Order: sequence, then structure tokens, then C-alpha cells
Amino acid sequence: GGSSSPVSIIYSGPADSVYIPMMHRSDNFFAEQTLLMVSNQLMGLMNDRRIIDTLRKNDLAWLPQEPSWVDGSGLSRFNLFSPRDFVTLLGRFRNEFGMDRMKKILPTGGEEGTLRHHYMKDSGYIFAKTGSLNGVLALSGYLYTRKPRLLEFSVLINNHFSSGPACRKAVEEYIGTIRSNY
Repeated sequence: GGSSSPVSIIYSGPADSVYIPMMHRSDNFFAEQTLLMVSNQLMGLMNDRRIIDTLRKNDLAWLPQEPSWVDGSGLSRFNLFSPRDFVTLLGRFRNEFGMDRMKKILPTGGEEGTLRHHYMKDSGYIFAKTGSLNGVLALSGYLYTRKPRLLEFSVLINNHFSSGPACRKAVEEYIGTIRSNY
């Protein structure tokens, strides 16, 4: 017979070294794999349904509206989080981790990631994550207004029939109006 060697876990870097590339490149496959790794670490097996149920009942029980959540990729139409849940999460992240860290994790409008070609006028005031499926567009993050004021926001457009670029342009104009007036 062969010999087996013990398995050891090597923690090689800070969590942000995982979060930043995942958020900036919108890597849905990596997001799914991360959820499965969390499942394996906490429960000893890779199982989306069980880790999601555990997280919903424990770590995320305080969300104002219970989400429908089926996978880690965000690509299923059965993943339904409300804008209110996202704003609540963003407020908690800001309070727990600080804005300096959140600004590093999320793409900066007009500068990087999925927002590189958007929010270019007066860039550097929005830090957000995009999301899209056919007929659905979402944007959630932090916005510095001209007052100046820091806002957590979440925009969800559902069942739109316009082109993706036209819809994103309308959201950008809406965010510009909020930035100017609040």
C-alpha cells in the first residue's frame, strides 16, 4: 500500500486579496467557489444549500427582508436580495470595516473594475458593485455627494426592455442627480 501524508491548511494572505479581484472582475465562478470553501471550512463538506441556510439563520438573521438565496455565483434568477438588504449590509460593512477598506474592495467609478468606463465625470465619488442578468440591472455601493455626505445605495431595475448600455446610462444619470442634490 501507499503512504498518505497529513493534509494541512495554509493561510497565505489577507481576505482582501480574495475580495478585491472577485469584486473588480465580477468573477461569479470564483464567488461560487468561495462559498463552497466556506462551507467546507465550517461544516466539513461543500454544500451550497446547507451553508446558505446556516448563514441566513445565523450570520445574516438580522437582514430586514429575508432573501431567496440558492448559490454563491449570483447567476441564478432564484437569488433575490432586496435593495434594502444591500443597503443594510453596506452600512454594516462600513461600520465594521471602515470606508478606507471598502473603497479598496469595491470598484471605483471612472477608474477600475466593472465601473471603469462609467461615472467618469468627476470620478472617484462612487464605490460600487454591478450586477446584471437579461432584463435585470443592479448597482449597490457607496456614494459621496457634493454636500459632502456619504450614502449607501442600491438600485435594482427589473424587467427592463432597453439595451444594457442604455439602462446603465440612465442609472448613471440618476446617481448623478442624487450626487448633485443631496
